[in-house]
Amino acid sequence: MHSPVEKIKERLSINDVISSYLTITQAGKNYKAKCPFHNEKTPSFFISPERGSYYCFGCGAKGDIFSFVEHFEGTDFLGALKLLAEKAGVTLERKSYESKDKTERLYDIMEEATTFFELNFERQPEARSYLRGRGLSDPTIKSFRIGYAPSVWRSVSDHLLSKGFTREDIEAVGLIKTSDKGFYDRFRGRIIFPISDSSGRVIAFSGRIFALSSDQTKKSEVEEAKYLNSPDTQLFNKSNVLYGIDKAKVAIRSRGYSIVVEGQMDLILSHQALFLNTVAVSGTALADSVNDTESKINNLGLIRRLSPNVIFAFDGDQAGIRAASRASSIALSLDMQVKVAVLGEGEDPADIISSDPLKWKEIIKNSVNIVSFHIDRICKSTDDQRQRGKKVREIIFPFLGMVRSSIERSAYINEIHNKTGLTESAIIEDFTTYERSIPISQTASEKVEEKTTISRRDSLINRLFGIIFWNEKAPIKGLNIEELLQKFKGKIGIEIFNKIKEAHEPFAENLAFESEMWYGSKTDDILRDIIELTLNLEEEILNDERILLQPLDSEEKLTKFDNITKRIQEIKQSRSL
Repeated sequence: MHSPVEKIKERLSINDVISSYLTITQAGKNYKAKCPFHNEKTPSFFISPERGSYYCFGCGAKGDIFSFVEHFEGTDFLGALKLLAEKAGVTLERKSYESKDKTERLYDIMEEATTFFELNFERQPEARSYLRGRGLSDPTIKSFRIGYAPSVWRSVSDHLLSKGFTREDIEAVGLIKTSDKGFYDRFRGRIIFPISDSSGRVIAFSGRIFALSSDQTKKSEVEEAKYLNSPDTQLFNKSNVLYGIDKAKVAIRSRGYSIVVEGQMDLILSHQALFLNTVAVSGTALADSVNDTESKINNLGLIRRLSPNVIFAFDGDQAGIRAASRASSIALSLDMQVKVAVLGEGEDPADIISSDPLKWKEIIKNSVNIVSFHIDRICKSTDDQRQRGKKVREIIFPFLGMVRSSIERSAYINEIHNKTGLTESAIIEDFTTYERSIPISQTASEKVEEKTTISRRDSLINRLFGIIFWNEKAPIKGLNIEELLQKFKGKIGIEIFNKIKEAHEPFAENLAFESEMWYGSKTDDILRDIIELTLNLEEEILNDERILLQPLDSEEKLTKFDNITKRIQEIKQSRSL
């Protein structure tokens, strides 16, 4: 009997799966695309339908349909299995509680708790009346699985214990808290909004306080926070997910941009009004890098993979403007194209959408870039040139410093000049001074580039030894590379050559496959490339040797340094011939 994994692979080809995420083009019997896992201008991401695998020559990412979905969606194997099973129409068998590992049990707890909250919501007409009053329809409430946590010390925990789940596991997902007197439910007397990962599994909750008219206990607890969110757990890291991402990801990809709002009601009403490419930060937190410390994809990193274009649509008050500014700063540092929706003072998306969806459509349509947004606010706040100049330096320059394109930066400077009346030369001079005054630091996207892009030396070794292993496995017709390799061994030393080869032999099959995929039947280019690869690799090795000679504190070291430098110059000259 075939396993679910085998059934899925039989029904889904790798090019079909990857083409649902990326634009791919045919390259002989294979396909290629721009790699989604690192920034690149020229496609180096190759897909082999024959082997059911992919490989990126730029960053080394490789695997099958499961590893691709895991990496792209920022989920685990179980999440990828769920997504691909749904796509393939494969039913996953239910396992007994005892046979499941801890992670599976934790997901089961969250699913059971969600169902419990939903059933309790159905029994509370006041909660339903409140949400209807906010503009939510019954199908929307059901779609987002909104629930209610009774205002008693132990409701969901007693229910879960009765279902056979352990107290340790219930606490591990953040549903109970422990005190000297025992344990009690984290969520009590609240409307519950389940938070799901990109595969649709519930991983956390956000609860809005809501006291029933008959609930005197809850009324006395007026000091409780309006919203309460799950803590970070094994399933939930607030920086790895955005509320509604599971429902929005397809629309973000197809429409080419995302809308990020603040609250749950903003998000749910947006989807009800068919702004399906909307996600929210409620119950989560924007991370200032693409990956976290465990190399898991963070929330803005995930929507950047879906589309680099984002509109932040936060409340029109000062807190919303500050939040939009911080979010825009993070997105710009990740090399995203950022716009901000302009709302009136005191306006919030939920109220606008529920009263006039067409007005919201116009607001989104007329979104402006973050620099223009703040320039307009500065011009409205004061006519004084000195004050305008001061605010430009304080508010605009930090955003301007994140813009990588000189052309874009020049256009913004021209816009500042036209709208504020400040002279262009003064703006440029002040901005130059500002840039010199800030510490030199890498942006988050540059940091992630370091993590995902293999070094030049490793890339050269992989290319060269891929050809060598390919030729050893199945001698390439009309190709004799032994003479070239003997010369190369003589230059770098047979011992170094053997050490490199020995280190890469465990990956021989993959490297050979990569070369076969890269060259296909075009073997005429291989000899020329071997010459170039061996020269470049020799130069890299010599540069490393030259560094190791430092300091030049002996005649022997000095002589070696001069000889290495001479050979490097010979290599450089040979390229220009």
